[in-house]
Amino acid sequence: MAKATEKLEADFAKVGTRMSRFPHEMRGIGGGHRYIAPIVASILGQDGSFFVEPSVVAIGPYHHGAPHLQKMEEVKLAAAYNLCRSSGHSIAEVYEKVLSVVGDARDCYDTDDPAVMRVSNASDFATMMFLDGCFLLQYMVAGDTNEMIRRQIMSMGTSIQKDIFLLENQIPWLVLDALAGFVPVDVRRFVYRMRGKFQTWTVGGGGHGNVDVDHYKPPHLLGLLRFTLFGCLSPEEMLNYHSFVFDQSLLPRSASATELAQIGVTLTPSTAPWFGDISFRWRHRVLGKLSLSPVFLDHVTACCLVNMATFESINTEEEASKEPGGGFAVSSYLSVLAMLMDGMRDVQELRQRRLLHGSMSDMQALVFFKALRHHLRFGVRHMSILEEIHTYMRHRSLTVAIYEFVYLNYYKIAAAIISITNVISSVCTVLQTFKNNGSNK
Repeated sequence: MAKATEKLEADFAKVGTRMSRFPHEMRGIGGGHRYIAPIVASILGQDGSFFVEPSVVAIGPYHHGAPHLQKMEEVKLAAAYNLCRSSGHSIAEVYEKVLSVVGDARDCYDTDDPAVMRVSNASDFATMMFLDGCFLLQYMVAGDTNEMIRRQIMSMGTSIQKDIFLLENQIPWLVLDALAGFVPVDVRRFVYRMRGKFQTWTVGGGGHGNVDVDHYKPPHLLGLLRFTLFGCLSPEEMLNYHSFVFDQSLLPRSASATELAQIGVTLTPSTAPWFGDISFRWRHRVLGKLSLSPVFLDHVTACCLVNMATFESINTEEEASKEPGGGFAVSSYLSVLAMLMDGMRDVQELRQRRLLHGSMSDMQALVFFKALRHHLRFGVRHMSILEEIHTYMRHRSLTVAIYEFVYLNYYKIAAAIISITNVISSVCTVLQTFKNNGSNK
């Protein structure tokens, strides 16, 4: 019992820096859903492997040695050689720098994991960290001066981009930090540019917000991407989310896009200069308005969002409470989007409202969010939006009832008005005819 307690305490102390496995309960994303179609399964993966396993390159020990990833091992060797040569330092000198941090890097992994145990030799582990780190930096500068490496990297399209942001495909930040001194690449700027994959248009300006991303020390690249999108870009007033104390049984059980439209809540794209914004405001002091950051959804961004949400889920409540908005910012944002999509009509409504963009079809987007919603944590931001909708429905019950009646019976009311107008017009015409006939007599 004492040994088990000691091990748990050691693992807990490393929660902010550990290289985690993708939780087993999250691997069902993308499959096993009654709405899934063969074409969707081929893109998302029926067993969730699309979100877990790399397609072309292994980074770190968890997928190291996989047969289908061996082609990139030669490219890693060439990338490391090119990095050392272009830096003006010897291979031994650069390797020595990695060797100085490799002990701490190994402590970031679960040493009892079979994949980590397969790289038990200290020299083999250091070589893996060295090659993987050099490859990542060379990818960020697109091969730099080496045309062969650049073409090899570019030929993989967006597959590498997806792979390097998988939760199970990470190396500790301290390895990249050690290597960054040998090559002129701004890793933080590279990750910041990834924002354009999620939001390819500029709204309301830009910038890093009130939190300095340059001073944030992430555990790995995925952690930096999450902070860049959902942490550092939140302005001070948006960090003051608070928990609500209320009877959850009173909350609306469903709030899809079409159902919100029925009660007078309009969906609008957020004009905030940061990503992941969710806010509920009054419209004309009578009706409601739910604003969200628009998202560009394709296989890369979908995979990144799932892995960022998974990264959140493995943090403890204590760690999450230290973060802006009470933690679980990614899960809150995705939960609200998933709540809005209950059918194809809802997806189409989100597209018409310019909230959902990307290459995924309506069916693919619906399947993705329906499968995802059962695995997400209910963050403070999500709960606060539900409470705002509940408050709106409670304080504007009469307005909501009238608006819903008009919304659901719009065509009947319009037809009735047209019929009454036609009757009145006919009566007026008859009266005018009688009047004209009387005048003629």
